[in-house]
Parts: sequence; structure tokens; C-alpha cells
Amino acid sequence: MASSLALAGCGEAGGAEASGGAEPYATESQRLDASGDEGVSSDRRIIVYQTPSLQLYAVDKKGNAQLLAQRSGAPVLSPDGREVAYAKLPDSWNAGDPVTRAELHVFDTRTGHSERVTRGNDDTEPVWTPDGHSLLFQSTKRSGMASLWKVKETGIDLEQVTNENCTGTSPDYVPNPLSSTTVEWDADRRIIVYSTTSLTNGDVRVIRFDRSLNVVEAYSLGVGYAPKWTDHGTVVFSRDVNGQTVTIEVSVD
Repeated sequence: MASSLALAGCGEAGGAEASGGAEPYATESQRLDASGDEGVSSDRRIIVYQTPSLQLYAVDKKGNAQLLAQRSGAPVLSPDGREVAYAKLPDSWNAGDPVTRAELHVFDTRTGHSERVTRGNDDTEPVWTPDGHSLLFQSTKRSGMASLWKVKETGIDLEQVTNENCTGTSPDYVPNPLSSTTVEWDADRRIIVYSTTSLTNGDVRVIRFDRSLNVVEAYSLGVGYAPKWTDHGTVVFSRDVNGQTVTIEVSVD
């Protein structure tokens, strides 16, 4: 993303300037068209974007910019397009610093207000559940082990999802996704597939949930990266083999 964002796509001329140049904390800077579905009028059309310096802005149709966070992780749009979840980092945080404190927030495009969902820990990489009512996220500080957690968008029903009462060498240990951008949902079957790396071989993983987002099973599909669901319910991902990139397709029952 360039250091400025033209707002012509919002129906107005002009732009909002954003300074920076630091490498993003997220895998890439994000620009989300949070226009929503029915019930969100055109005059509430909002674009949410992250600058290269990791500032997070919301810009309405009139070009009015609202600073949501001086430093944030990648913003994630809810399934209905009405809310944006993000991890708010300390204002003094710089790319490359360890994340020791981060709190999840949800921005409502209908009201223009943000609500804090979690507090006091290192909560990052939110991922919306398919129903749009809950978030999966990553935290190490909460349990002392890098794990997935879940929480309702309202901040209630906070629970650990993976790696409860286990160590990194336990056979039940489930590694976290590299980031929220590597997580892919099969909404009909409540299954996520993700990778622990981005553009190099890592572990491609599957987690199946029940209706309450409790883990039913978690396992590896093998070495690779960049997994995606196909229209017929299989998973395809890339794997580097002897200097060549090959495509693997796997059935997930």
C-alpha cells in the first residue's frame, strides 16, 4: 500500500495522508471496504485501512478519517461486513518488537465506535467465526503457552481453545497459525486449515470444532504452506520439493 490512500472509491475526491515506512507487523497492510449488507446505508459506507507505519484508520463516505489505533495488527472484516476486529498494540510499539501487550477491539461500521473486547494480555491475530459472533485469537501470556483462545464479540465467554495443560513437547500440542491471514474456514463443517509459515515449507494444519468451538480433532496435513479450500471441500497447498514448488490436494473428511 502506498503511503497515502485515495478516497475516490468512497464517492469523494481527495485522500488521507499516512506517513510511515516501517515493515508491517501483519503480513501486509490492509484496506477493507466495510460497507456491509442490508441495514447499512450508503451514507455509512466506511473504508478501514492500515498504513505502512501500522496506524489504523476508518474513513467515511465524506472523507472524514478516524484514527482507530496508532499501532495495530491486520484488521479483519466480519462475515456480514459490518464490524472490523483488530489487535491494538501499544503506541510505542515498533515493527520487530516482541508483542507483550495487545488488546482486541471491534469497530462497528454502523455506529463508528470501537469497543474493547479483551484487555491486559498479548491478544493478537483475531479471526472471525463464520457466524460472526465470536473471535479466535492467539495469546501466550494468558496461559504461558502459545495457544488459540475464543471470545464473543461482546467480550464474554473467554476460553482457551488449544494447548490447555500441555507443553510444547506434548503429543497434544497444537502450533498456532503464522497469522490470521493464513487461516481458512470451511464454514459448513466448522473446520479451519492454516499454515505455520508463509512462503516456505512449514506445517499445514487442520482443526475441527464442535458447535461451541471446542476442538474435536487437530492434525497435520504435512509439510507445505498457503493452504486454501476448494469448492468441492478439499484443501490445496504448496510444497517446495528439491527447488520446485508443487501443488498438493488433500481430502479433509
